[in-house]
Amino acid sequence: MSPNCPAAARFTKGQPKRDDSPLYPEDAVREALINALAHRDYSSSSGGVSIHIFPHRLEIWNSGSLPEGVTVEKLQEGHISVLRNPDISHVLYLRGLMEKAGRGSVLMIQLCRENGLAAPEWKSDEKLGVTVTFRAPQATPHVTPQVAPHVTPQVGKLLSALHGEMSRGDVMAEVGIKDRKHFAEAFIQPALDQGLIEMTQPDKPKSSKQQYRLTALGQAFVAKGKSPASSSRP
Repeated sequence: MSPNCPAAARFTKGQPKRDDSPLYPEDAVREALINALAHRDYSSSSGGVSIHIFPHRLEIWNSGSLPEGVTVEKLQEGHISVLRNPDISHVLYLRGLMEKAGRGSVLMIQLCRENGLAAPEWKSDEKLGVTVTFRAPQATPHVTPQVAPHVTPQVGKLLSALHGEMSRGDVMAEVGIKDRKHFAEAFIQPALDQGLIEMTQPDKPKSSKQQYRLTALGQAFVAKGKSPASSSRP
């Protein structure tokens, strides 16, 4: 991993030694880079592959769009591999550098989630190319009674009901609300505005596959045992 890429420090309970490891799973980043090299458009002299490291994300770009028949949705579920450059892909596979055809994206998602990261995000455009983005987790804040965010009873109920990644319908059923407009205005939007929850597909807020999860701030808030009553201002 590049020295410009941040490392994650972890402490094991009962052990004084700090364990430093790459923030982004090396195998997932390697798979993304290999895929970029294997699937880039070599017909364009201005094409290429690039890596961009930002404070809170890492992006790997390659020229050319996704192969015909492959979509961002299929990348998240696994797909029948469509090879843009079969000879290059075959050599990479024989050398053990490329995952089994069609399963590399699933492996990347699995590795990120095992390391507490959001799933990688893919964007494809015929003119702009393909970009896969790894996002760093937000630093877990230290929540105290003095700085804990003030939440309404509705938001507090939402935070308590949200486990893992859940669809809006599932959360509504969990909290016992049937009015979608009221749920959006009194529960979802305030929690989003306070940074307590986030969308799994922020670029597609109205997607039928949209789900919600607690942010680091939301997790810390719940872990502190905050209830609407205990966090309300006098």
